[in-house]
Amino acid sequence: MGRMHTNRIYLFVAFLLLAVFVVAACAPNPRAQLISPDMVPEVKGQAFVPPTPTPVPDIDNLSEEEIYAGLPADVAALFPGDTANGEQVAASAGCIGCHRLDDSNTVVAPSWGGVADMAVARVAGESPALYFYLSITQPNAFVVDGYTGGVMPQTYNDTLSAQDIADVVSYLLTQRGQ
Repeated sequence: MGRMHTNRIYLFVAFLLLAVFVVAACAPNPRAQLISPDMVPEVKGQAFVPPTPTPVPDIDNLSEEEIYAGLPADVAALFPGDTANGEQVAASAGCIGCHRLDDSNTVVAPSWGGVADMAVARVAGESPALYFYLSITQPNAFVVDGYTGGVMPQTYNDTLSAQDIADVVSYLLTQRGQ
């Protein structure tokens, strides 16, 4: 008789656990939004207005002055550079060995795909052209999160002409988001 009683207790406990799981499965999602914006009634004559999304930085929304701001005067005089030459200089200087226009190889260096739009807000207070210029002439001035400093050659300021650097910067400014 004691064994029959023990089996009933186990059966009762199993039933309670099953009931708890069933009730829990029917409960509303605690992470779900409890009140939909569509369901909010007007309050004192004002309807719910969702927050304005923060605009994504986009180089197309900048003036030329904003794109080239902060460049030294002698360098600024070289802009806009020759983008076709900038692409050739980037290839001959070995830049494309580490930087690609797609995400096929981002182990060593960030992709250049859409880099012009990213440069708009990469370093607070720096224009996209200044960011690129400093990234070439002083590669460790700012290192993108997730990458190691000291990998990019430190000699481009000495081995490339000022015009070549301006051309590469102009080329990078054409690499806009897809």
